[in-house]
Amino acid sequence: MYHLDQLENIISAESIQNLRNFLEKSKWNYKVPGGFLTNFPQRKVNTYGNGMYVDNDGILQGHKWNNTYWTAKQTQNNVSLETTTEPLPEELCKIVPQLREYLKNISPNNNINNYTFNIAVCNNYTDPEMNIAGHTDDDYWYPLEVDERPIFVSLTFYLDGKPVEDKYYSRFQIKVDGKWKDIKLDDNSVMFMNSDIPHRVMKHKKKDEKYFKPRINITLRSTYNIEKNPLLHNICIANHTRYYKIPKAIISDGSVDVEKINDLMEKYNEFCRTNEADLIIHKTSELHKNKKKYVELYKKYIKSNNLDIIKSYKSNMVVESLINVCNYIESSKKQ
Repeated sequence: MYHLDQLENIISAESIQNLRNFLEKSKWNYKVPGGFLTNFPQRKVNTYGNGMYVDNDGILQGHKWNNTYWTAKQTQNNVSLETTTEPLPEELCKIVPQLREYLKNISPNNNINNYTFNIAVCNNYTDPEMNIAGHTDDDYWYPLEVDERPIFVSLTFYLDGKPVEDKYYSRFQIKVDGKWKDIKLDDNSVMFMNSDIPHRVMKHKKKDEKYFKPRINITLRSTYNIEKNPLLHNICIANHTRYYKIPKAIISDGSVDVEKINDLMEKYNEFCRTNEADLIIHKTSELHKNKKKYVELYKKYIKSNNLDIIKSYKSNMVVESLINVCNYIESSKKQ
């Protein structure tokens, strides 16, 4: 399912202007190191969302993760990366309830709840060469919310003016019946789409580059309910902060080869310098060796707290995330 409309048909003109004003002053990160540290997103990025949910009045509620953790490098899962979260801004919180109600009306077979659209992934295409390769967004940390499939809502803004003709708009495409199809995303447009539909953004054609206009896209996504699945709730936030925000530190048990640590530090600090951010530090912790211990502890919590079953404890579920989540469960018992 994909469905296009204009924001003015869903939210107020004031809310739209507030969003545009927010984007005018937003901070952007460029060349965030990818999974292998040799690749990076071909656009400017940022993300918001710390795990709190948005209530029906557009107010953030519930537990927040101040820091999240992920593997520092796909081929080196014995080192974790720590990143600081940032809450969903008020300008987005205020429109989330209306977007959810709209989605309920167009998709009766839904599991929409307060955790729907509590993460914002922001992409800023400031150059005609910027793009996103073909992909889907149906990773295991996203809940099934519409037709037993994950979903997102995409908002588009041309703050510096719209392209003069339709053919000069951003080349957003989705794959339908095995073929790529152009979708025009107008200024202030909103698109609801199941996340398992392949999609991409192509570079501008060389002959059309002089007509290029910068475009900002905000994609709102969802986490699991923390009361039902605290681990995947945490992992979802951790994935976004890892790949879209400024890193804070790397963590190891102290036994990793110094050259490998230095290589990681240099790659991340090169990015930090470019983005005028504080340099990361290296932390050592004995707890970093204890993933199996915390996996077993979490399995006990699944039984005692009637939590969702976790089918596989993957390498990107680093021990610091498990500790974070287990501490949350313990603290919840005392409240």
